[in-house]
Amino acid sequence: MGIQTAGEQKYYDFIEAQVKRIRTGMIVWGSLLAVALIGMFSDVLLGSLLAVAGAALAVLNLKSWRDLKEKLDVAEDKEEFFRQLVDPESFELKEEHIIITKDYVLLGKDKVSIYPLSTMEKVEVGLQGKEGKVLFLTDRQGQRHEILSCVKGDGKQEDFDRAYVTLSERFR
Repeated sequence: MGIQTAGEQKYYDFIEAQVKRIRTGMIVWGSLLAVALIGMFSDVLLGSLLAVAGAALAVLNLKSWRDLKEKLDVAEDKEEFFRQLVDPESFELKEEHIIITKDYVLLGKDKVSIYPLSTMEKVEVGLQGKEGKVLFLTDRQGQRHEILSCVKGDGKQEDFDRAYVTLSERFR
């Protein structure tokens, strides 16, 4: 089953960097296991150590792959989720790797996170030192999820303000 809609394509483009990291990890642990097998013929101890390292990396890498695939599970109606990604009302900051749809916030800078707005209580701005601001979504348990930050003079103030206004409108 391949990509069937523009929304699905946008989502897979959004998670592309994460997928590339995971695939690179697969190459690394696969190579380690291959070298371990070859190394067993000349030095069993070294081959065993490489095999253990390769197996440990494989476990971590496969867990990351499973976790990335499960991110989409927060969307109850996947068709609607994908439709919202390409909706003209969605707000995107490509440089910051953020998409704000009618019902979701997607973050993808370091790791992919999808926050359903239905599980959030409010949007907040916190101060970061004397010069910075942080935009948070706060869930019903009081846990804050950082969405975006900016520091005076970094050129991100306008994007920060637009993201704040967009999220504030979603909570009205």
